[in-house]
Amino acid sequence: MKKLTTKAIPAAIAATLLMSAFSAAGAGAAGQVRKGFDPSRVGGKVILTSFADAVSLTPLTTSDSASNDIQGMIFESLTDLDINGQPIPGLAEKWTYDAATLTYTFFLRKGVTFHDGKPFTSADVKFTYDMYMHKDSVNSYKSSFESISSITVVNSHTIKFKLNKKDAFFLVQGANDGGILPKHQFPKGIEDYNNNNKIHRSPIGTGPFKFKQWKADERIVVVANKSYWAGRPYLDEVITRILPDSNVETINLLKGSVDVVEALNPNQVSQVAKDGDLKTMVYDQGGFHYVGFNNLNPIFADAKVRQALAYGLDRQSIVSKILLGKAYQASGPLHPKIPQNNPSVKPYEFDVERAKKLLDEAGWKVGSDGIREKNGKKFEIEVAYNAGNVIREKVSQLAQQNWKKLGVKVTPRKYEWSIYLDRLYKGQHDAYILGWVGYDGNVEHTGFFHSKEARDSEGKGGNNTSRVNDPYVDKILESYTVETNAQKRFKLYQDLHKHLADKQNVIYTYHPKLTAGLDENLANVKPSLSDFFWNLEDWYWKKGVGGR
Repeated sequence: MKKLTTKAIPAAIAATLLMSAFSAAGAGAAGQVRKGFDPSRVGGKVILTSFADAVSLTPLTTSDSASNDIQGMIFESLTDLDINGQPIPGLAEKWTYDAATLTYTFFLRKGVTFHDGKPFTSADVKFTYDMYMHKDSVNSYKSSFESISSITVVNSHTIKFKLNKKDAFFLVQGANDGGILPKHQFPKGIEDYNNNNKIHRSPIGTGPFKFKQWKADERIVVVANKSYWAGRPYLDEVITRILPDSNVETINLLKGSVDVVEALNPNQVSQVAKDGDLKTMVYDQGGFHYVGFNNLNPIFADAKVRQALAYGLDRQSIVSKILLGKAYQASGPLHPKIPQNNPSVKPYEFDVERAKKLLDEAGWKVGSDGIREKNGKKFEIEVAYNAGNVIREKVSQLAQQNWKKLGVKVTPRKYEWSIYLDRLYKGQHDAYILGWVGYDGNVEHTGFFHSKEARDSEGKGGNNTSRVNDPYVDKILESYTVETNAQKRFKLYQDLHKHLADKQNVIYTYHPKLTAGLDENLANVKPSLSDFFWNLEDWYWKKGVGGR
């Protein structure tokens, strides 16, 4: 699942994807001990960190990483993804695909129960998709399910999905985005799904961890699901502490008050690495960070203005000075280690004179006070970022310094995360700094760039918060999802990469190359390109340590 990240945070991607008659065998009956399970590893707790609290723990009611990371511990989907992003059995132990009728049949695991002991059945699957696809649903990932024409319950553990078109990504999106909800927890249906805060704060899933506690702005606690169908996780408990910023996260790691910091600030890495009780781990994160605009704002509706700001922002300094080289400079939204990336597209150079010329051509003339103006309106904007994110704060300050040379007055401003998101969704930010992470070689950007996914002034809609409205982009996105030839599909996104780089609807700054800080004795942490917590159920403390 792609997500907006609060963090300033080996892609062996298969060249073909799934559209032929893909079928997978399951991992076994519910309640079994998973392959390689070592009972001597059981025990202890891990303390994680976040500098933003969750918004909701009900799947697809949010798009932020603080919420989605916890949801991923509690809920499961029909399919799961292996470390390379390829589909493997999840709550469905196997499936078949009939290409003639565009129908997937999923055979669900028997004996699986929700965390409250109620049985998991196909009725829960049908209910879940009814919530996700409901016309009034707050789900901002609806594009993942738009290829579904109908869903038919065959029996208690068999369910059919008939598609209305070919969908090369159904097994890794439609069948994987969003966990299966317990129908019995939502007696009022869509009203509960959208608005019941009690449910949003007391989730019930089938996953390896069960919800225990949420103390607002302090911590969220999950505990091992000892009845988990694939065998209980090694850890007894996972605590996510809410800390004010990345500096405080690192201080707590050095003190031993937390065990894992997912993304250290680059200037803190050496300090952590020198500590004999800690270790560091460098990993790539599938995603891109950017400076976004509301493209409906008359200022930013002009491509020359966006291009000028891109030329006028020293993005190489973001990578070399702010991130100390711990990132790839971005030219577009495709990570350099996936085949959809277009290597011929280069990042805009830092060119102040070219930026000034573009602003002149766009009609923005320098006034007597040094600030540009057009039709009596001065070029004064706010650049927003979320509180606690030191990297984004520094990027906003760099934009302020760089764009002042162009005659643009910038005021950096931080917002608490939930307020930041609310303003973002309603299009109230002039410009903002964000990241879009959680993808791998199965990347599919409809939700972020397609015009139908744009939010309205009330904040309703998909994840196209920059309000991109480009028929050429829409056409490529639509062609990409139905193209079953992998090489042709890659070419489509390489063309999209070039077009988006030319238009600069957002300014692409960097792709993360992150360094995590961990307790030396915490073992088997294996991030995937799309998910740092990919194998959380298999994390364990080395023998003789046992956690806290």
